[in-house]
Amino acid sequence: MKYPNAAKGLHIMVVAQTVAMIASIIAVLVSFFALPGIRIDELLDYTFSAGNILLLILVVTLYLAAFILEIFGIRLASKDEPAFKVSLYAIIAAIILTVLSAFFYENRTVSYLISIGGDVAQFFLIHYIIHGIMHISDHLGRPEITKRGKMIFRVIYIGIIFEVVVRVIEIIFGTERAESIARPFDVIANIMKSAEYILFLIYVVKGNQMLRKMEAES
Repeated sequence: MKYPNAAKGLHIMVVAQTVAMIASIIAVLVSFFALPGIRIDELLDYTFSAGNILLLILVVTLYLAAFILEIFGIRLASKDEPAFKVSLYAIIAAIILTVLSAFFYENRTVSYLISIGGDVAQFFLIHYIIHGIMHISDHLGRPEITKRGKMIFRVIYIGIIFEVVVRVIEIIFGTERAESIARPFDVIANIMKSAEYILFLIYVVKGNQMLRKMEAES
């Protein structure tokens, strides 16, 4: 097999993304049921109970597991395709910035700058994973996979344009005043980001399937 490490690495990335998705679903459920004043009936008042705290610990554990798995998968894939190395540096930077944002949560200016840094790191993470799969598909003569990657890039770039518009509005008008002005752009940016994530996940699965099919045929 020509790309054994990339095949294993992409498979691990798929597992990592699945774990992160499960963690996100649990986090949404916990945040909903933990909101004060929200009640399903007169018997249940959703505050942070011991069960919710345990679920939060589970969410954090799952996210950490997803990060570790993704780092391991990218590192493994980078042995066969250099483009994945940039993604490895990007995910490490994203983790560091996430930790830093927790320390500077009350300082809006610093938190804002860290947030921008995190967005940049996330962009490079996704961008170079896609690039890595595209390079491999080019070498394997699979132009349809390369074409799909280019389509995802267009979605990413459109999303970035709307995110930049939101950032510029926030800088000009201030965060509170800009909220109503930037809302339409923010909604579109979030929709594009969701579409980007889904397309990215499908693309990693397609890349993994491409390499596994090649392995079966060899």
